[in-house]
Order: sequence, then structure tokens, then C-alpha cells
Amino acid sequence: MIADDREETPPVLEVRDLAIAPGGAPVLKDISITLHPGTLLAIIGPSGCGKTSLLRAIAGLDDAAAGEVLLHDRSPDEVGWPAYRRFVALVQQQPVMLDDTVLENLVRPLRHRSVSQPFDRGLATDILEALGLPERCLGQQARTLSVGEQQRVALTRAILIEPEVLLLDEPTSALDEESQAIIEQVLQLQVRRHGRSAIVVTHDRRQADRLCDAQLDLQSHMIHHAQRWAVDDA
Repeated sequence: MIADDREETPPVLEVRDLAIAPGGAPVLKDISITLHPGTLLAIIGPSGCGKTSLLRAIAGLDDAAAGEVLLHDRSPDEVGWPAYRRFVALVQQQPVMLDDTVLENLVRPLRHRSVSQPFDRGLATDILEALGLPERCLGQQARTLSVGEQQRVALTRAILIEPEVLLLDEPTSALDEESQAIIEQVLQLQVRRHGRSAIVVTHDRRQADRLCDAQLDLQSHMIHHAQRWAVDDA
């Protein structure tokens, strides 16, 4: 087990009094989150309560009606939007795949000027295999994969750009229980070993209990903390 000392470190991401009103109709208001390095936060609530809208607003894909999002106490404008979207990476429930091979889908983001590291095929293969996909899938057309396989490719793509915060929208919704467990283990190890943080939207409260250190219930606006911070590496 690891000690519950993360709150002693400065937060990596803060959401302050965020309000979301697509089309002018308020969906969420007064949402505040403080996310410390090395933690996983679940966003839970019934369908239609605004879970995905909140994630998209944090990612900067949708405008908020009020409030602010800060990365290391700086706004996305201050960080610069290309860099912000590298450091705060969104993985959507329905992955967006280029009309090309899996390999090209993994390589393309690393060509962006805000990402400095070269593509590491060995690392990409290791992540894919940890997520249950064989190396041979690199040559396959990404759009021919199942939705569950595309979700794993999208997660691999996000991890490769080395974000500080992963925003994950129902990352295991198209997977069976065995595959879900594999994804959850990879996410926990990514967060713990590399000091990343993650916000995970899920409709499954049992998954939130297993995977995350705390849960934000959008119905009550209450944050519930887990009794443990993480599982042993073994």
C-alpha cells in the first residue's frame, strides 16, 4: 500500500465553480474539483446528468458558462492550447480513429509541435500488449477494429503523449469483465508509477469503488473518498 500523502503536494488540476449550459439551458453549476498528482477521480451519476459535458469542458472542447479550469494554477490560455491538450488528454467513449493503420494512429499525435518525444514502437507495443492487443494489430486498419479494441488503441495513444491528466469517458464500456480488469490495472499503474492523474467517467459504481480514490456524484455534488488509495503493485 502507499501512504495517503498526495494532498500535501500542489494540485495538478483545479476546476473552480464550473457551470455548463449547452444551448443556454443549465446542465451543471458550481462544480469544483481539486486533483492531486497520482490520484484517480470517478465522475458518477445517472444518464443525462452531464458527466460527458463536464469532461469535455475540462478538456476545452466545449465552453463553460462560468468558472475556470487551471493546470498548475494556470489557465489553458496561459499554458497555450496545444500544450494544454497534450498535458490534459481526453479519451472519448467513441474513439476517433484516423482512416489509417493503428500504427499511424499512434504516431500522428507525436508529430505535433507541442509533443517533443519521438515515437517509441517498443513502448507502444508494450502498452498495447498490456491492454490485451497483440503487436500485429499495428498494421491493421484502425477503423476495422471493434469499439472495445479502438478504446484500447485510443488509451495507448493518450498514454504515449505523456499527459499529466487523463480524462477518460467510459473507457471500458465496450469491454467484458476480464478486459475491464486489465484496463483498470493498467490505469492504476500508469497513475501510480508515472505520477499522472485521471478523471474517469463511469456509470458503474462498482468500477468507481475498485478503481478510484474518490468519486464525485453529480447528483449530490458530493465527493466520496475511498478507504484505500491504491492496490499493491503485485
